[in-house]
Amino acid sequence: MSTPPSGPYDGQYPPPGQYPTQGYNPYGQGFPGGGYGYAPPGRLADWPIRVGASLVDSLIMAIPSIAGVLAALVIDGDQDELGTGGGIAMIAGFLVAFGIWVWNRIIQQGRTGQSFGKKVTGLRIVDAHTGQLIGMGKNLGREVCAQIFNQLCFLNVLWPLWDDKKQTWHDKVVSDIVIKS
Repeated sequence: MSTPPSGPYDGQYPPPGQYPTQGYNPYGQGFPGGGYGYAPPGRLADWPIRVGASLVDSLIMAIPSIAGVLAALVIDGDQDELGTGGGIAMIAGFLVAFGIWVWNRIIQQGRTGQSFGKKVTGLRIVDAHTGQLIGMGKNLGREVCAQIFNQLCFLNVLWPLWDDKKQTWHDKVVSDIVIKS
């Protein structure tokens, strides 16, 4: 004589024929909404690794900016005021840095969920409800909100330290999470 399985559903969970209608599974086949079945398609990214990814991205942008300033110093030497050539060199450096930011943080991150820094550190941005990539439109909104929030209040950067989903305010606005994939 066999003993009956423990649990309300004869050992099968969920019951046969009943599947979760909310949340999503870790295999990327999303279900609308949250609730039962919610599991990020990776582990939520810890704050230090997110900071590391941001530092890598910032260093990449700093290179052309620094090069522009150095070129301006070489062109204009010890003059008290910046000349035309030095000004053009500085502007060019800053424009290249902005172009790198757009390519890396808007286009690349929107298409793949990873900026260069996130790729190096193994992080990815996904939708908090579906686990899918957020796309360039939401990513652009995310980055604009990040710039605004970071300028207004430093707490945005620290918020993942105590948030349940380890989200910043700009993550919450576009409903994304950053995962370690």
